[in-house]
Amino acid sequence: MALTKRTKITEKVDLEFRAEAFNIFNRTQLGDPGELDILAGPPTPPPGPGLFSGFGVITTSVNFNNNNDSFSSANTGTGLPRQVEFMLRLTF
Repeated sequence: MALTKRTKITEKVDLEFRAEAFNIFNRTQLGDPGELDILAGPPTPPPGPGLFSGFGVITTSVNFNNNNDSFSSANTGTGLPRQVEFMLRLTF
């Protein structure tokens, strides 16, 4: 969610204030479900009824992203609590 206020200072100069909120309702962000490693060979089913152990099961509440994403990183979601960012821009 973002709120923007633009104010004209002179004919050619504008001042813009912007506030952006992330995870504004502070909801729990679930992590990615477990995956099946096809390169490790056929999976072993767990004893008793059910699918393969860990496959498709969400075992974390966040994706452990600490804002240092890189290509092919396992960190896919924010996983962070409510954040607010403010910006002030002078355009001339």
